[in-house]
Amino acid sequence: MSVSGRHWVDGWTVSTVVTLLLSAQPPTRLSAQVSVQPSIGLRYTSTLVHDSIVAPFDVRPALAPAIALTVTAPLERRWSAQASLDFATSTLERHDAAGATTGLGRVSTIALTVGVRRQLPTGLAAGANIGGLKYLPAQEAGIFRTGTGGVLAVGGVTLSYTPASAIAGRCRLAIEAHYDVHRFITPALRTEGFTSGRVVHRVALMLQAGRKVP
Repeated sequence: MSVSGRHWVDGWTVSTVVTLLLSAQPPTRLSAQVSVQPSIGLRYTSTLVHDSIVAPFDVRPALAPAIALTVTAPLERRWSAQASLDFATSTLERHDAAGATTGLGRVSTIALTVGVRRQLPTGLAAGANIGGLKYLPAQEAGIFRTGTGGVLAVGGVTLSYTPASAIAGRCRLAIEAHYDVHRFITPALRTEGFTSGRVVHRVALMLQAGRKVP
């Protein structure tokens, strides 16, 4: 990615997309069977790299603002098919055993997943999804000094709750908890002797606007 491209991801794009999401009206029905739901929230990501140079240290992203756009199509009974595009951005941090924290630049992630969702009683819904995730570092340095290594497989589950008071006609607001997992490795880590990717867990709490699926 070029320097100008990295600035585009790192600055203007993030603020603009978040502004558009926050100002969005409840999603417009695309057809009798399809709806679109934007979400915004925060994501925690577990350690990407654990190593020891004199003393142990961990490298992981800081708590990240996250946005998502989900397309839902109802299936039979209470099942729905979903496709989601998810973006998050934060500072990559090194945490030393002594407690010191050092910023290593900004890193973003973008993920595209597909899955199914099941409507449950009392306003609850659960879903599962699989897809691909791509890391977008602001600069090619450190663990990304020779690139990101391509798209990583990711799988996850979601649990959402829609209070009765948050439903007005076909519009609704829901609170969603997202969990996903992927295996992280880069070409630079391979050259340093890492032979397999580290399992990385991500947890997000998000607020979603949408239309009630009939």
